[in-house]
Amino acid sequence: MALNLNSLKDFFNSYNKVSKFIVGFSGGLDSTTLLHVMHAFELPVHAVHINHNLFKDSDIWEQHCKEFCKQQGINLSVEHLTIDKVTKKSIEELARNARYQSLFQFVGEQDALVTAHHKNDLAETLILQLMRGSGPPGLAAMQKDSTTKYGRQLRPLLDCSRDDILEYADNNSLKWIEDPTNQNTDFNRNYVRMEILPRLMERWPATLQTLSRVVELQANTLQCLRDLANVDLSKAKTDDSHVLNIGVLQTIHEVRLLNALRGWISNHAMRAPSKKLLEQIAKDIVYKQSTDTSPVQTWEDGEIRRYRDRLYLMKPLPEHDPSQVLKWNINQPLLIESLGLSLSRSDLEQNSVSIPPGTDMLTIRFRQGGERLKPFGKKHHRSLKNLFQEADLPPWQRDRIPLIYYQDELISVLGYWNASVNCETPNCA
Repeated sequence: MALNLNSLKDFFNSYNKVSKFIVGFSGGLDSTTLLHVMHAFELPVHAVHINHNLFKDSDIWEQHCKEFCKQQGINLSVEHLTIDKVTKKSIEELARNARYQSLFQFVGEQDALVTAHHKNDLAETLILQLMRGSGPPGLAAMQKDSTTKYGRQLRPLLDCSRDDILEYADNNSLKWIEDPTNQNTDFNRNYVRMEILPRLMERWPATLQTLSRVVELQANTLQCLRDLANVDLSKAKTDDSHVLNIGVLQTIHEVRLLNALRGWISNHAMRAPSKKLLEQIAKDIVYKQSTDTSPVQTWEDGEIRRYRDRLYLMKPLPEHDPSQVLKWNINQPLLIESLGLSLSRSDLEQNSVSIPPGTDMLTIRFRQGGERLKPFGKKHHRSLKNLFQEADLPPWQRDRIPLIYYQDELISVLGYWNASVNCETPNCA
């Protein structure tokens, strides 16, 4: 069976609103065939080659990609990466993550990344996910059209086998690179490709089609689970989609709660933590009846925190030193690096911060404990601790709020409370 070009053309015609197709081009058989087909369809393509600099022939492969694209009249960009090996992470995973981050830098809002994954890749991925103990999200991960945390990704060749692709390449006299590392069975995917799949296909010739059907069924199951999660989340929602009502969540059975938490995390384009970690979140954070602390569970993509009767989903907070003291000439912007925040004089005006006429220098501090403020319009000073508690402000936010001092006097908890200062009008700024 050869490539069904009519089916592929229909696939791309359904994406006529895509401005540009960014094609991941390694120079191998699969991506060479995909790029050739798309160029023949006269689609708006832009090829991107990622040089990982991992092998001695990396530069030769890069040159091959340049020559192929030049001959075909295809625009090509080349990105060079340096992979830093990290403990407990395989070089496969590190290279893949770095590659996708780099590829998606070329993908605009109206564009789509196109990769050459085919039916054999689908089968290999399913087997690898099974061996990792994955559930429906992992087993259904490879779809023709998917939205990742980086952007939209299309895989138009998932109905095609490697033999189909090879036949097309031979018929069109295409030249491609053979990566020698593909023969190294120390890599899990290569082991599945060379040792496992051939035996399965020898015993069951329809293996590729059967495993494709398994992925489709898992995708259907996943959609049902997501719909159920959204039903449960709708009951626990608040005005902020990143915040849920703990009391409602506590009425949900654990199995459904874990599904709801996965759905919540997925809805915010984050990768969910492991089943074990989700179970800890349910036990130690959600179901715990009372807590005097603010428990937190963090993983690579995010963190979940609890404060009072609410559950918070957040990106991991960067390190911040609340003991830092910053001098600020308000005529110039001030960058607070630990918060990724830039302050300007307009921030004072927008927040109605009162400063004495002629003042140029202010000091920025952060909460250390014991600070007091007389809010504008109030008769008495209040401790920041009490003000924060009454405002229901989560503890992890409190020491990240800039405190503005004029000389040694606290004049503003920026964005929350201002103190009146000794000047002729309520707002001197």
